[in-house]
Amino acid sequence: MSKIKNSKRTILNLAEALLQDKGFNGFSYANIAAELGVKNAAIHYHYPSKEDLGIAVMQRYRERFKLWINNSRVKDLTPEAKLDWFLSIYINMRADQGKICLVGSMEAEFNSIPDGLQSEVQALHKDLLTWLQAALAEGRDAGVFTFKGEPADKAALILSTVQGALQMARALGAKKFHGVIQQIKLDLLK
Repeated sequence: MSKIKNSKRTILNLAEALLQDKGFNGFSYANIAAELGVKNAAIHYHYPSKEDLGIAVMQRYRERFKLWINNSRVKDLTPEAKLDWFLSIYINMRADQGKICLVGSMEAEFNSIPDGLQSEVQALHKDLLTWLQAALAEGRDAGVFTFKGEPADKAALILSTVQGALQMARALGAKKFHGVIQQIKLDLLK
């Protein structure tokens, strides 16, 4: 275990990548152990169960997201730039060998993942929606965005559209994904 450089972080990085590529039920500790050249016990040492590992990945992502949105470089952006920043998270996933949204991946398997992990998925989804809702309301109040309905509903529509577009891009390619991103902007901007 001491041979694994930054072992917990490395394990979390690999687990996050596998979740975005294969889903929770599509990988095992053996996948991570093989990548690191260690036995499964080395993974179990840090994360006794796969649920523990999944929860740790989700919690880390939530902490990262909170750091990003509380950073002055994001907080002080214009509403349009905030939307671009948010969408860039998903654009970067697409650019990274066709990965899909971590939340979307987990929600696709929601009924088959453990209860503790379900709670973390719900919490992350709420974090994303709450921030996007506030950014949309700010943009509409500033006269930059135009849309009918409530910001909360528009945020849910945008997030679900981006999640779906990432999955669709696996089959249809990046061009279709980027078209969806452009359409979201066209639909919002005055």
